[in-house]
Amino acid sequence: MANTEERNRFFIPALIGVALLLCCGTPAYVGYRMWADPQTKAGMEQAATAYLDALRDGDYPAAYALVCDSERKKYPLAEWTSYNDEPDIESYRITEVAIVDQSEGPTLYHVRAELRYADGKTALWHYNLADESGGWRVCYDTWVDPQTG
Repeated sequence: MANTEERNRFFIPALIGVALLLCCGTPAYVGYRMWADPQTKAGMEQAATAYLDALRDGDYPAAYALVCDSERKKYPLAEWTSYNDEPDIESYRITEVAIVDQSEGPTLYHVRAELRYADGKTALWHYNLADESGGWRVCYDTWVDPQTG
């Protein structure tokens, strides 16, 4: 009988703790996300805008400074510049800023932008970002197929 009483002494406080966590923790998390996400997205958009402005203006050292550390370790400035120096970007439009919470894996941060080139062609690009000590950085970009999105 004493063994059952010991279990109950542990079980009831544990059950109360779980109930409090669900009742208080979930709304607190949702409230935090409603406050934090707009600020995070604004920082992401500012970083993507600065990066695309630098590319559009041909200021490759400035654009390279906005690339994440892992990419700068892989590609020195000259090699990175040769990859990004053409075609000339005439203008761009940010079409999406997203934070994707994955159930299994890290949270993903990305910006999509429609680029218009000097020759009149347009393309949709997807930029993955990372929050590093110096602020938001572009980690890599991929072209988005208009047929598949």
